[in-house]
Amino acid sequence: MNSFAAYIKKEAMEGIRSFKFLILAIGIILFALLDPLVLKLLPNILASQAPGMDLSQLVNFTQAGAIQSYMNNLFQISNLVLVLSLMGILSEELKNKTLVIPYSNKANINGIVLAKYLVYSIAILIITLVGFLINYYYSKLLFPEEILRISILFKTSLIFSLYFLFNLSLILLMSSLFKKGIVAGILSLSIIYLMPAIGMIEKLSKIFPYYLVKQANILSNNYADFLNKSIILTIGYIIVLIGLTIFRMNKVELN
Repeated sequence: MNSFAAYIKKEAMEGIRSFKFLILAIGIILFALLDPLVLKLLPNILASQAPGMDLSQLVNFTQAGAIQSYMNNLFQISNLVLVLSLMGILSEELKNKTLVIPYSNKANINGIVLAKYLVYSIAILIITLVGFLINYYYSKLLFPEEILRISILFKTSLIFSLYFLFNLSLILLMSSLFKKGIVAGILSLSIIYLMPAIGMIEKLSKIFPYYLVKQANILSNNYADFLNKSIILTIGYIIVLIGLTIFRMNKVELN
């Protein structure tokens, strides 16, 4: 237990020292502020380009629309930030052989992997919730006509966070397989961005973690009946990916 606590402390300090936490926070929270503002200014921008035209029906945004726009950027851009900042989480240590001493001292490799996942999972959960709360209150200020219940926002944040946690476990596995972080990053991004396309196949759409993103965008309590099963499936995927990462790290040769 003491060694695991030491691993967690080491990862937390490394996340601070390397600015990974800060980069993740910027990549997730920045759009929480920008999206509502851009949507608020968009009618004026369009009106200046097309004077005399009635654009009220085309750009009639609400708080829900602002939050959905935020989630769209979370998928498109924040995923990129997540991968680029963490793609070397294990590969850099394998490449630089910084794990030689822990390995030679019979360190608990399982604990090292789990500590990395736990530290960044907590960071992602907190940062994502903060991002959604900022986006909620800022969009509420700019679009006060139709206000969503805060309870819906918390559910949406948790659903989206679980999707991010799956991506984190995927990055962790890819990073354990390759000594070049860029290779791990490219493969991770390829899988993440291909999932929506594969999800267009009706029989496959519900079994991929991207289904959580689609459900989060509903922004109501009218979730599909399959959501709970999708959550269980995603947790199962995470466990499998972490298990594969641990297996790989126990087999890797550092010499």
